[in-house]
Amino acid sequence: MTNKEIIRHIDEGANYYVGMFGEAVHMEKADKEFYSYVKPKPGEEGISFIYNVRINDLPEEQMKAVIAEMKSMNMPIWLSLFISDEAAFIFSGKKPAHEKQEPCEDDEVYLAMLPEEKREYKENNHKIIKVHTAEEFALWARMVNDILAGGHTDIHPVNHFIWCEKMGVKCYILYHDNIPVSVTAIMDNNGAASLEFVGTIPEMRSKGFARAVCSKAVSDAFADGASIITIRAINRKAERLYQSIGFKTYI
Repeated sequence: MTNKEIIRHIDEGANYYVGMFGEAVHMEKADKEFYSYVKPKPGEEGISFIYNVRINDLPEEQMKAVIAEMKSMNMPIWLSLFISDEAAFIFSGKKPAHEKQEPCEDDEVYLAMLPEEKREYKENNHKIIKVHTAEEFALWARMVNDILAGGHTDIHPVNHFIWCEKMGVKCYILYHDNIPVSVTAIMDNNGAASLEFVGTIPEMRSKGFARAVCSKAVSDAFADGASIITIRAINRKAERLYQSIGFKTYI
């Protein structure tokens, strides 16, 4: 698999991840002509996001109009990793820097692992469960919301259970001394998987729990036939965690 193909999978994984939030009865999901969005229905709580943006081939004036329309919706916007220089400039007002930049600790980083790069998974003393029941999912969702969203209900503990019931999402919880402390999940888009929702409760961080639960999830995903696993690290510290279990950085 070429680097360009791998980066394409990372890009598609991000769009798939965002789109999955719309797969719940309290959410609205729409595909416009040049972009898609998800948002909660009136009176509901959830994430709002614009994704799957398709503007590279538009004439300049139409591109400006679509970008202005998206910005007017006041939602975060996921722009493709393959966005054209022209579109990037119109969107941000800054010319893309093509020369290699010194990395900053807060930079987002994009990584992937292929089956031939996987490391042997060694069982450890931690209790790690894969979510099967509605009760287990509700616990997993509450942990993710608390750890990664400051308590905001990005993931509905009931309505999003459809992910596990019908959409093949595999959610994991790691327990330490019978206390749930760390979570992650695998989303599988037709064999191209992504590692998502990695987090540990604050008082239990830097003890190897995230590494342990991610290693289990990655091992299971390859055993289930994944052709690639991608992840978007929120910063360089997270990048080092994922590199420690075998991921390679691509951007």
